[in-house]
Amino acid sequence: MSRLIYTYIRLQVSSLVSHNGIYNPITSHMPKPPGPPGWPIIGNVFDNPPSQKHKTFREWGMQYGPVLRYRLLTEDIIVLNNREAAYELLEKRSLTTQDRPSQVMCGELMSWNHGIALSPAGHRHRTYRKLVNSVLSANATKSLWPVQERAARMFVRELFNKCSTISNKNTAEYEFLELLRRSVGMHVAGIIFGSELAPEDSVGHGMTEKDVDDYIHAADVAHSLFGKALAPFAYMVDWLPWLKYVPESFPFAGFKREARHAREDLIKLTMDPFNKTLQRITSGSSQNCYVDLCLLDNPNPTPEVLNNIAWTAMSAYTGGSDTTIGVVTSFFLAASLHPEAQKLAHLELDQVIGAGRMPLLSDRAQLPYVSAFVQECLRTCPAVPVGVAHRAMKDEVINGYLVSKGSTIIANIWGILHDSSIYSAPFTFNPSRFLPSIGTPTNSNVCGLSEPSIGNIPFGFGRRICPGMHLADSGIWIYVACVLWAFEIRPKDIASSDDMRRAWDDAKFSEGALLHPLPFKVQIIPRLNAADIQAQSNK
Repeated sequence: MSRLIYTYIRLQVSSLVSHNGIYNPITSHMPKPPGPPGWPIIGNVFDNPPSQKHKTFREWGMQYGPVLRYRLLTEDIIVLNNREAAYELLEKRSLTTQDRPSQVMCGELMSWNHGIALSPAGHRHRTYRKLVNSVLSANATKSLWPVQERAARMFVRELFNKCSTISNKNTAEYEFLELLRRSVGMHVAGIIFGSELAPEDSVGHGMTEKDVDDYIHAADVAHSLFGKALAPFAYMVDWLPWLKYVPESFPFAGFKREARHAREDLIKLTMDPFNKTLQRITSGSSQNCYVDLCLLDNPNPTPEVLNNIAWTAMSAYTGGSDTTIGVVTSFFLAASLHPEAQKLAHLELDQVIGAGRMPLLSDRAQLPYVSAFVQECLRTCPAVPVGVAHRAMKDEVINGYLVSKGSTIIANIWGILHDSSIYSAPFTFNPSRFLPSIGTPTNSNVCGLSEPSIGNIPFGFGRRICPGMHLADSGIWIYVACVLWAFEIRPKDIASSDDMRRAWDDAKFSEGALLHPLPFKVQIIPRLNAADIQAQSNK
């Protein structure tokens, strides 16, 4: 073992010399981006933030500039902290920055590189995106709006019923997350595998309600492990790739056993619902869902095509459900601690929609403040704060700095959306920042700051932008709009505006690559007559 380690260190030193560009006569004279000083050979191993990387990257950016570099052993990590740099390198040059770095634990050992997010650039990834875009493009997802609207109505009904059960005053003080998680999971699973569920005692006729409940739970566990392993260099094997060859029986090889269990669970998560959906289709029952539509476009699928559909279906479910849950949870937190913003949303909904019906996705253009509220939730709490890392496929130059071939490139999405040169008071929750300075069509007294829209930044960049973003975007919007239509959300045990502001500043979020608020309690108070809420949510 000592000889193996000695050989590896020699290779690392040799690679470091080559990596620094000594043998490249064209770019060797160009400086690399500035960054925190590191140690010889190991680089910034001791500076690599174990958690809340987005905040550390923003602090480094304020010191070293919008494009910075740090090094882990021989690996250059390039961090982009403003939208201009991210658009330049990841959008305009996406042909050469679309690849993913090798993520040994998450990608290879746990097999997430078979999904869309971590699949390397090449034929398979292009095939994946073509499949997803054919069904979940901006235009195609409009046919799925009724499914999302029905899911949001059902969530409002379940939330109202829960309120009524907990208190005679219809005020809930409880952790609503499980209710939201099941609602979103059921509706996204319906969009992917079919919303018409089979009877519990049926065999070969698709997924039953119990199947979907089990799937939601399994997907939550799998995606939680994914978020933990996705963080750059989260495991030692990501730093020392040769460790992947160490037998499981070794004392320090617990990561191998963890990866094996995660891989087995991921394959089961991918293939079980797909095979049940395939059985349903074979029996002659078709539905308007992702798997059915993909097979409609591929009437004589090869085993490779079936495998591709299965993995993209799993990716679409986990990505779509987790993003929606994370952002809608952030909405509950933001709404409870910003009553003034919530009142403006209520006013707009009352003027445009009224009590006679619930909002629809077709109402979006007529509800600019509600849309601004959603944007501000995405800006302040993006679901994937540092995105998923890219890899430079050739030397690139940006702002006069060299980004070497093979460098890992991280877009600090959270930092970009908290850029004080773009957004005034970036840590303040203020939906009006996205409204025109002359007021909104429904309320001329609500004047905004005309600050730039966040666009698609929360969903990534270039050829790696989330292919299911249109589905997630419409799902988030309709959940937020329907909850605001039906309820007032208040914080629990917080009364003064100063305390609310401090609670927002001190809010606790999950660790790892995914940004979700930790569980919290709120008061949920119906705004409308109980009969109106029940009548509209039952449609």
